Amino acid sequence: MTFFAFILIVFSAGLHASWNLIAKRSAMTVSFYAVICMTAASMWIHTQFWTPVYVPGLPKLFFVYVICSVISDLCYCLGLVRAYRTMEMSTAYPMMRSLPLLLTAAVTSLVGWGAPLTPLALLGMAVVFVGCIIMPMKDFSSFNWRNYVDSKMFFVFLVACGTTGYTIFDSQAQSVLRGAYPELAKPIVSMTFYSTRGIFLSTLMGISVLCFPGEKKNFAAFFKERNWMPFLAGAFASLTYITVLMAMNYVTNVSYVQVFRQLGLIFGLLGGIFILKERFALPKVVGVALIITGLVITVL
Repeated sequence: MTFFAFILIVFSAGLHASWNLIAKRSAMTVSFYAVICMTAASMWIHTQFWTPVYVPGLPKLFFVYVICSVISDLCYCLGLVRAYRTMEMSTAYPMMRSLPLLLTAAVTSLVGWGAPLTPLALLGMAVVFVGCIIMPMKDFSSFNWRNYVDSKMFFVFLVACGTTGYTIFDSQAQSVLRGAYPELAKPIVSMTFYSTRGIFLSTLMGISVLCFPGEKKNFAAFFKERNWMPFLAGAFASLTYITVLMAMNYVTNVSYVQVFRQLGLIFGLLGGIFILKERFALPKVVGVALIITGLVITVL
């Protein structure tokens, strides 16, 4: 993993926590996420007009990965809406960010995508995961495994599966794109892919809004009431993921990207406590310390 990739991911982590904070404060809905996706797509649609890539001529496998990615993103959206309705951000966010860490490592290892992870890297990821599990606890004496298998956790797991899915499929799609245009600069590869993905995702989210009458009203209200929060969140989300996509071009295994995106947990924790006025507990401090320790171990 290069230093440039590290800088990109740290920047992305801060932005990711920021747009999640906006979403939590604004009562997350499907229509809210649809506006986020459409805003993000509109910011990069210009790429389609100047990129040297002839998108319709790309291999069919590229579009298979893109479709799988946007379906995964829809699962992410549905889980996020329900999780933020029923849980504190400082509780839900750590869980949603930690589970994809192990899921991504497990999937990429099983299918043999990317360079094999070293034992030390796996140890670091495990430490990060433990830190994320500890953070939502009220105190160390309150641990109960049943707290992690209740109905609320289904939606957290749905978010984790969606995150794992689109992370892996996006990495593979970019690999196909790089193979088709090996001379293309890596940032242009990422922008071209993100723009193409954004068109597919915005279309899917638009259809999702149309399927629910209540969501159509919510969608129209953002424009009628001049509520700019989802548009601001969309701008942050756009910059968040374009930097992640760029970072994927500078790592040997996409699991490293997932690990360092966990830095957003620190920003999310601070935002939940100081902005949303959520509870502060010692396990959260210990959890953050474990996360940082795990990150250091991973890159040794």
